[in-house]
Amino acid sequence: MKPSGIFVLALTLLLTGCGSAEGASAPQSEFSAAQAVLSELEQNDWQAVSTDAEVFHLEGSLDNPNFAYVFDHTDTVPLDQLIAFSLVADGASEGACDELRSRFLEAPHTVLAYLVLMGSQQVDFWDQPPASEVICGFIASADAAWYGGSEEFGQTMAMCRESYPDGPVAQLLDVMEAEHKASMERNHPA
Repeated sequence: MKPSGIFVLALTLLLTGCGSAEGASAPQSEFSAAQAVLSELEQNDWQAVSTDAEVFHLEGSLDNPNFAYVFDHTDTVPLDQLIAFSLVADGASEGACDELRSRFLEAPHTVLAYLVLMGSQQVDFWDQPPASEVICGFIASADAAWYGGSEEFGQTMAMCRESYPDGPVAQLLDVMEAEHKASMERNHPA
């Protein structure tokens, strides 16, 4: 199966900065990470790389059938819809944040690829931070608040740190790590 352009672009974005400085061939771990990313990305069904709820007809609340559907099916909707929903659902997004955490643990390369592809899209609340950073915060906070800082989350973060030591993914991991630490301090004070 030949990967489409979005897969190749995502793979390129994820692995930016992972090559050696002297142009030597990639170490085996980078090759394995690239294979894992491509394998995960081939299985997606994203309609768009957008945080705009209107793209997915998710505006409004539970009186909107599309919004209600995502609310009731967070475990089965595509990642693109889950992310857009979590950014507009306010208090109704608790289940979506937990599902984002689960998807990150199950397929971290896929989630990180999507977040990188989101680029500089911003949210329409607070001081309009990058949407990808807000999603990183949702994932990290869900693990810290509801799972007490799970071992699985720590292992996934360590694997990602090894796979992406610098570049755009490393920056997202920095955000996730900082929010996880802050959420642990808020929810589980020593």
